[in-house]
Amino acid sequence: MLLKNLRPADEYDRFASQALEPWDVLFVTRIRQIARDMPPGALVDIGTATVVVPVRLAADPVLKGWHFIGLDLDETMLEGGRPRIEALGLSDVIELKVGDALDLPFADNSLTMAVSRATLHHLPDKVKSLTEMYRVLQPGGVGLVHDMRRDVAPDLLEKFTQMRASVGYPPTHVEEKVTLEEARALVIEAGLDHCTVVSSPRSGMGALGFEILIKKPSLV
Repeated sequence: MLLKNLRPADEYDRFASQALEPWDVLFVTRIRQIARDMPPGALVDIGTATVVVPVRLAADPVLKGWHFIGLDLDETMLEGGRPRIEALGLSDVIELKVGDALDLPFADNSLTMAVSRATLHHLPDKVKSLTEMYRVLQPGGVGLVHDMRRDVAPDLLEKFTQMRASVGYPPTHVEEKVTLEEARALVIEAGLDHCTVVSSPRSGMGALGFEILIKKPSLV
């Protein structure tokens, strides 16, 4: 199951929309890069919380014609993001759905993209979350996971701690994260190493974490 956030929705929303903004910009930019080469389809943001990422995607001209689904186990988080969706007139393109990252409420081969930001480390069965993501992707579909590294450089960790403190959030629990090599091991255990690349930038905000990029093979 996807563990519920222990913070109230309004506090988390302030944290996600402000302190996480530089990382979210990187995440959204990466999704835009990938989506440019794909026909419009359905995209689910797994562990979406207050729907910050789907709102940013839905407002982007590059992703015009896409349908977005914000998925979270905590309905109060989803409801916390609903006013933002309505205020921007995005109700027709963003769907909110209560659901579990370890048992995604979608049919096999049904989604064009499945993305997840800062969620993997919360999950009790990380391998299952990756196989579930792969299961729901259409042939030719893409899964994208960004999460923080336990082996992050100390200077970047301090910068992130200061960003969190600026919105009243305590330091992150680094011990609950995974290292870059552990992320690669998860992909191998999931049986997805034939279609997945795990990477991490050497510098910049992106070096806080790693990327898991899954490309489901197209049907021949």
